[in-house]
Amino acid sequence: MNIFKERAFKSILILPGLYTLFRGVVISLLFSSLFSVNAYSDTSVLPIATNLQELGKKALKQNIPIAILFSAKGLKSTQDLKDEAIVPMLYSGDLEGFVLMTEINVNVDETTIDFYGDAMPNEEFKDLYNLTSLPVVIFVNGEGDVITDQLLSGAYDFYPHYLKESINNALKALNNTKQIAN
Repeated sequence: MNIFKERAFKSILILPGLYTLFRGVVISLLFSSLFSVNAYSDTSVLPIATNLQELGKKALKQNIPIAILFSAKGLKSTQDLKDEAIVPMLYSGDLEGFVLMTEINVNVDETTIDFYGDAMPNEEFKDLYNLTSLPVVIFVNGEGDVITDQLLSGAYDFYPHYLKESINNALKALNNTKQIAN
């Protein structure tokens, strides 16, 4: 009888630990499914650029920068950067009213209307903006001129800080006094 009570007592002590472990696994699986590649495959929050001239007009009207993510479709580092840093920030709403953000895939056979209203093959943007590494975010004004340093892909844990810092620098370059809290 004593052995039975001792085993029952030990199993009661173990159950909360198993429950905590099980709960952690379930939460982990839930978040990994929410923040998987498929979760961000829609372009509602980070649209693929189609007309930079129109986007430029919006940026000029609001006096905010445009952040262009130059990416390569199928490149794992591009997807990781989007999934782990950029898209969660966009979903949070923290960047709303401070920047217009878009993406251009430079390795696809597509064209995008440039800031002058001309159709330009996506691959030519690499030369236009002197891009040597992908993925990279550049910051331009409404006319397409670079206004601050490029932001390369890096440690995703710190990327939100560096992205906010770069947006703040771009806002300063536009003489806009708004700043994102960092």
